[in-house]
Amino acid sequence: MKDKKLFRYRKIITLSLIVVGCYLCLSYSQVCADGIKKGILFCVEVLVPSLYVFMTLSSAVIRSGIAVSVTRPLEKLSRFLFRLPPSGLAVILLSVLGGYPVGARCAAMLYEEGGISRSDAEKAADIAVCAGPGFLINYVGTALLGNRQAGILLLCAEITGVLITGVIVGRTMRSTPLPHPRSANALVSHNLLIDSVTDASRATLRMCGMVVICTAMIAVIGEISPDERITDVVSALIEITEGCHRSCGHYPLYMIAFFIGFGGISVHLQAFAGMDGLFVNKGLFFLYRIIQGIITAAAAYSYLMIFPVEQGVFNSTDAGLTVAKSATLAGSAALVLCSVCFIGSVHRRRGADSYKRL
Repeated sequence: MKDKKLFRYRKIITLSLIVVGCYLCLSYSQVCADGIKKGILFCVEVLVPSLYVFMTLSSAVIRSGIAVSVTRPLEKLSRFLFRLPPSGLAVILLSVLGGYPVGARCAAMLYEEGGISRSDAEKAADIAVCAGPGFLINYVGTALLGNRQAGILLLCAEITGVLITGVIVGRTMRSTPLPHPRSANALVSHNLLIDSVTDASRATLRMCGMVVICTAMIAVIGEISPDERITDVVSALIEITEGCHRSCGHYPLYMIAFFIGFGGISVHLQAFAGMDGLFVNKGLFFLYRIIQGIITAAAAYSYLMIFPVEQGVFNSTDAGLTVAKSATLAGSAALVLCSVCFIGSVHRRRGADSYKRL
């Protein structure tokens, strides 16, 4: 009886939200259209160029078995910190290098390939949610704040937030290790390149769809909001890129760090879209993001006390979105390393009959 009432209330709430959404879209059709255009432009100019190649290579790293092989020496560290097998640590590292949507998809792929149990994959997906160095250093630090050191400080604060949140998740979420995970050799895909490109294309399309709908929501909220500060905060909680664009130069660095650690609803939806086959508790996921945001903000505040940095005066009309590329030294090195590993794995297995075809 209670389940029926809960289901009925859920349907009523859903219907009410749909009606309100339709009303706002009709009442502010031009504003909504402008928001959609802005979201599409951001996807075309920033998101796809900066993430597509890395997502393809991340898929190749998982499907080729390299992730399992490379992180095996770090098994003790992974189990001590996160209560995860070494392949789970690989997911977290790829997320730190690649940015928000990479971790959840890598965890799902590793589970699909039989390299990790479902519960361990869900735990890794709960941990591996963070912005990449290109976004934080180049876009937030250099373009928005006018200070590269501020971006580096935010990156250090976020890594601190990920590590501490990972320790909390590892000790609060129970998981059952896979008794007999597939070996690195068995994980190799028969059509590695095709499968990797397909994975990246699907993930990119889903990701762009979430960004577009969230930018449309922000545009409408900005039109009806009585105070610009409300719009700034809501924007940061919904879509992190637009939120940083509005917040940088107007709010303290530790507050921006909270938004980055939290990620935004758009990032959460992107992560859920990439978790094929996983059943992550959305309430716990949201709670972990709040915890991560608080820890990231506290870390940023502490680092600012030790390494004070100046924030440049930000003008929203001066910073183009096209600067948010992953073209940092660490990102470039990661791409090159993944490429070399990818080519090497193909070369080593060329003699095996079952792995001749890419």
